[in-house]
Amino acid sequence: MGDVGAFLGIALGVLIAVVFPVLKGFVQGQFGAIAAPGLPPWAKKYAGLFAFCLVSALIVLAVFKAAKPDAEISFWVALVMGFGYESIVEKVFAKPLTA
Repeated sequence: MGDVGAFLGIALGVLIAVVFPVLKGFVQGQFGAIAAPGLPPWAKKYAGLFAFCLVSALIVLAVFKAAKPDAEISFWVALVMGFGYESIVEKVFAKPLTA
């Protein structure tokens, strides 16, 4: 698989890691109907999420290719790389719990 496939796999892994916890709230009606015409308010949130996924995938791919420029990444390994990257970002940038 080439770099584009690896990039897409990483992006999908990040997307899965971010969206999975949100799905429960979505199903329970977290994003209700809107009163004004146009895009629903959650669409902006997901557009930002999509941009985050693409930028994150580019970062992960760049770091990997800097370390191993000739290595090939399978789609499933790329997916796990994306999932793991997002998990690390959550843990590093998480707000500390207050007692």
